[in-house]
This record gives sequence, C-alpha cells and structure tokens, in this order.
Amino acid sequence: MIVQFPDLPVSKSGFQIVTATELLFSPYNKVEEVWEEPGDKWRCTLAFNFLTRAEFRLLDAHLASLRGHVGVTTIRDYAHENAVLNSSTLICDVDGEHGTSISVFGAGSSQPVAAAGDRCQVGNQLFKITQDSTSDGTGRAVLHVQPEIRKPLTVGTPVITQQPRGAFRIENPSSLPTWSGNKSYVRGVQIDFIEALNV
Repeated sequence: MIVQFPDLPVSKSGFQIVTATELLFSPYNKVEEVWEEPGDKWRCTLAFNFLTRAEFRLLDAHLASLRGHVGVTTIRDYAHENAVLNSSTLICDVDGEHGTSISVFGAGSSQPVAAAGDRCQVGNQLFKITQDSTSDGTGRAVLHVQPEIRKPLTVGTPVITQQPRGAFRIENPSSLPTWSGNKSYVRGVQIDFIEALNV
C-alpha cells in the first residue's frame, strides 16, 4: 500500500538522482571504463528544524506505519517549483513508451511546455526534465526525462505537473533519529528516503 507523506512544516528538502553508473580507471594503462546499468533512482532528504509535539506525533506515527522498508510513501520536493511545466491537461500520447522521453498531448499550440529542470509525475514515478520542450501545432510535445521510464506508459495516462511526487521507502530504518525534545516541541529531525523501484 502506498500512502501520502503527511503535510508537515519541512525546513529543508533535498532531492537528487542517484545514477546506476560506475567509472573504473586503471592507473597502469590509463584506460577508463564506464559501466551503466538500469536502476537510476531518486534520493530524498527531509529536515524538520522545529515540530510541535502534535506534528511530531503525526510524523512518528507515519514512519512507524511504513514498517521499515516495507511501506512506501509519496513525497514532493518542498523546495522545488516548476518554471514552465504547469499544465493540468497533459496526457501520455504513445502506448508502451519507455526510455528517456515521454510523448505528450494536450498542450497549447506551438508554445513552451517545459523547461530543463522542471519535474513531472506519471503513475508513481517522478521525472526531471532534461531539455526545454515546445509543442507543435497540434499541442503535442516530447519531454526528455531522467530517470528512465520503468513501466511502459499507456496512452491517456495523466502527466502530473503540479506538486509532483515520487514513491519512496525509508533508506535506512535503523538510522532513524532518536526523538528528543520537551513536552511542547521537537527539534532537529532529518530523515533520508530512497525511491521505491517496484511500485
């Protein structure tokens, strides 16, 4: 079951894509080799400088409900806003699409659709736009994205552009902070999440 992360006052929000690549370099013959595998994914860190006791109880209960690595929660990047990609009418336009581009329909005719660095969500997967995109005369456009599409897309699936979310698991349940504070508030909580790949 996937649940939405509770609405709490996040102080800092950090999202980055962890690539499934490795650079091997031989100091003997000065040859480098790059290994690339599927499985690029998001990593997310949320920090809470100050929580009331009621807010803390909500966060604590939510984390407990995830049961370590078992549960999945959808989280948005509280520090991010799209520059251009804000349409609520975009839908996937090609059946079975995979790779690093999403064909969309429903944009205005011949206008900017997305800027590099914008983000969107399709299904439970969060994407970062890697190139500016402009629609053609029929309102179609191609969004170049990372990480690559994990589940082939279906025509008509909505492209979520307003407060897009990713699906995450607690990265290391044993490293969850011990809760310290007084009866009124809790300070200095930070939690790391890693994207759930199989949802």
